[in-house]
Amino acid sequence: MKYYATSFLIAMLAVFASPNYLTDSPGSKGKPVSFMEQRALAEETTASKPDAKFLSQEFIHKLTPEVDDQYKVKGYSSKEELIRNLSHIASKKVASDYVNGMFEEKNGKLYIIPTDLPPWVEKDKPYELKKLSDTSYHLIQKNKSDLYGEYSITLGFEKVNSHWVITFASVT
Repeated sequence: MKYYATSFLIAMLAVFASPNYLTDSPGSKGKPVSFMEQRALAEETTASKPDAKFLSQEFIHKLTPEVDDQYKVKGYSSKEELIRNLSHIASKKVASDYVNGMFEEKNGKLYIIPTDLPPWVEKDKPYELKKLSDTSYHLIQKNKSDLYGEYSITLGFEKVNSHWVITFASVT
């Protein structure tokens, strides 16, 4: 029995340690998926509630890709490609709304519009996670910034195809 358990653990480590693990997953378009994305995908299939803090931070992290000195995005050539890459953490509508507001395509290349990020969840501040049903939650956080003043952000999370995604964002 010990041999089988050890073999299983070694096999799992080999899979998760592989840089190409999940490169053929939906939305990845053959690109390697980060360890954090692998962790989220593995955990969200069994989680009874969303890892709202992780998903919200992963979403905003992906919306701030590396750019060159002309604001050309490195690693993506279109809005649709970036939206597909966000599909494991956000609905197409949420991803499209943010990508369309923050990026533009010129001559077959993707550029970020140089501006401040929209109001978002602050990772080090408290928030409330309200359960609406077994497959629906809301994250609510009140914040204050010099740019936006006082605001409240609400993110909706739904369990879709056995994993959690951000399905809406509202700032008031």
